[in-house]
Amino acid sequence: MRAIYLYNPLVVEINYGSSHPFRLERLWLTEYLCRQLGLFAADDCVRSFEQAERGDLEAAHEAGFLDALEIAEHGLLGPGMMRYGLGSGDNPIFPGLWDYALYTAGGSLAAADLLLEGAAERVFHPGGGLHHALRGRASGFCYVNDVALAIHRMLAAEKRVLYFDVDAHHGDGVQEAFLDLSRVLTISIHQDGRTLFPGTGFVNDVGVGQGEGYSVNVPLLPHMSDEEYLRVCDEIVTPLVTAFQPDLIVTELGADALVGDPLTNLELTLEGWWAILERVVSWGIPWMAVGGGGYEMANAMRAWSLAWAAMLEQKPGHEMPPPPERLPGAAASMDWPEDLWAPIAPRSGPRPDGDVISAVIQQVRSQVFPYHGLAV
Repeated sequence: MRAIYLYNPLVVEINYGSSHPFRLERLWLTEYLCRQLGLFAADDCVRSFEQAERGDLEAAHEAGFLDALEIAEHGLLGPGMMRYGLGSGDNPIFPGLWDYALYTAGGSLAAADLLLEGAAERVFHPGGGLHHALRGRASGFCYVNDVALAIHRMLAAEKRVLYFDVDAHHGDGVQEAFLDLSRVLTISIHQDGRTLFPGTGFVNDVGVGQGEGYSVNVPLLPHMSDEEYLRVCDEIVTPLVTAFQPDLIVTELGADALVGDPLTNLELTLEGWWAILERVVSWGIPWMAVGGGGYEMANAMRAWSLAWAAMLEQKPGHEMPPPPERLPGAAASMDWPEDLWAPIAPRSGPRPDGDVISAVIQQVRSQVFPYHGLAV
């Protein structure tokens, strides 16, 4: 089993702004932690990647939007950019923005190519996962939808693709990109859109046309945790994977569903996170993973290190390595965790009654299982 980790240190030098919650230092921290845990022992398992070409981005984005991104490269707000979602608090314009878009896309396209060429069976690009970007608009900290670009490349190779998104925010941009296709099954487990951006992803949002039944959304209420996630995996996701029989799996591993994230209200633990990853491994299908959200850096670096460990099928112990002498950027003020697995914060609220998740699961199964020949 060949696994490859994609990392380019140039990406870490790009900065959304000192007060923005989306911190690219997470990528440096994850690479450091994986290396200290001995997870890069295999020869040539860590590779760099190049920028995508502008033409590569056109598979998922409109030309006018790409023009605006390119103009924004020097951090200046030009006329009409706001209509493309650029220049807002969520999607600021900053120096290096176009380079960042090209690197993000380049990493995920490289991951797709490695799977398609048979050079690897599992590939992790933690710098990817910008799942909110729309065809003609930046959204939710996301400028180009690298995930949609990678899936488009897989489709061009005549593959059937499962997209599985565990970010706390609904994977709206990826769902929209493939809303009318039956060759892509999108499954998103996320915090209920009535309580969190982007306000979408309800159980009756199942796709259109030939794609009807191929968009699957599982909204969770605040404070839901491991039990709810694992029930969804076992009672919804695994049966659909078996029925759909994808050639490739793409997972968006946003770490913001973990307890203690400052922007969300879900309470998944790292033990529950690992159990989800074990299920993906058990499906035995070539697997591409990307990062995504995750606004508590200690959570993100540990979750993504565990994701890479799961790809290697090596479960680490509890001991954390010491921090480096110097941490980059905003990471300099973070609290270094003492335990690889321990939650950084206690539960913050009462957990919903078990009947609630049972009802959600039944609603989702009723909406989508008949399209796949599965009993409700």
